[in-house]
Amino acid sequence: MREQQHWQALRDLHVLDTPPEERFDRVVRLARKLFDVPMVGVNLVAEDRQWTKAEVGFSSRELSLEESFCRHTLVRSEAMVVPDARLDERFADNRLVTDEPGVRFYAGQPLRAPNGQRVGALCLLDHTPRELSPDELDLLRDLGSWVEKELAIDEELLRAQRVSRQLLPRRAPDAPGYDVAGLALPARELGGDFYDWYEARGGLQLVLADVMGKGLPAAIIGAGVRAVLRGASRFNLLPEAVIRAAASLEEDLEETGSFVTGFVARLDRGTGTVDYVDVGHGLGMVLQPDGGVRRLRAGGLPMGTLPGDVWESGRTVLAPGEALVMASDGLLDYFDTPADALRATQEANASAADSTELLDVLASLVRGSAPADDVTAVVVRREARP
Repeated sequence: MREQQHWQALRDLHVLDTPPEERFDRVVRLARKLFDVPMVGVNLVAEDRQWTKAEVGFSSRELSLEESFCRHTLVRSEAMVVPDARLDERFADNRLVTDEPGVRFYAGQPLRAPNGQRVGALCLLDHTPRELSPDELDLLRDLGSWVEKELAIDEELLRAQRVSRQLLPRRAPDAPGYDVAGLALPARELGGDFYDWYEARGGLQLVLADVMGKGLPAAIIGAGVRAVLRGASRFNLLPEAVIRAAASLEEDLEETGSFVTGFVARLDRGTGTVDYVDVGHGLGMVLQPDGGVRRLRAGGLPMGTLPGDVWESGRTVLAPGEALVMASDGLLDYFDTPADALRATQEANASAADSTELLDVLASLVRGSAPADDVTAVVVRREARP
């Protein structure tokens, strides 16, 4: 039972088989200098192997459990020190001792997941026998605590990811005669972009917003923008809703030195009329069945640029077969020019059977490149008449 809890704690960290990261590499480099040893590793012990997240001096990032020293630390609450592995019956016949790299000394500080389960060790290895003084054991414990904090940050990010995903719409809105879909691809674990849709005064409101920056700070601000805009839109016409939301966020945006661009649209399902406010965004458009495009610009600065700023709305009508496309500027980073991005979107629209397929095509183009910025988009297609 205890082993199962250990394996689950390790799986919950979602760190196995992930690329090297400087925040862990920094610890092992420092440990090598402080203890003057040739080999240091942050090792995680899984059901069937030992895997190394960060290392200096190791020839392999993966070992079998039979070869692992670190697995023996999982049953200890304090560091395990092996002064001379040749004299320890647990390790005397270990390939790492009898062959290269010729391990003699080993010290491993157990590493705990946030729930307290031991999942691996910060280990020191040397080619010659030695001991650790009480002060050195304290130092090793402190370095292990540093690694544990980094592992905890990963878990917190994963929880934040789940919350962030839950804030996105879970299903298409009730819009007979229209096909609505959204896409969100964060450049990091979390993104500052988001999309939303909900009932508002006068129709179905659709929102795409882009908070300056990436990662957790941008995601926190984005969640606040989403909540405030939802509240302001319930009883206000579109321009007033945006102005009220911006006023509520003004102090927070000023204190964080951030700003928000966005495109907010309100659709009258009966007539196809779309009222919209461009909050310094510039990437709202209507794609026509014949391949043409209608750019939607109402003018305006991002939220947080000027205190007390106001925005005006524009209006267009979605004809049968036309598609309203709202995209974040991160999409442009994956193409050589804005014209190339527009052309790719038009081609995707011409070949796609529905809004979801259109976004799938764009996502496939983006995923083939290294992440540069968050990519978010919303598509609303009005069904063509039979």
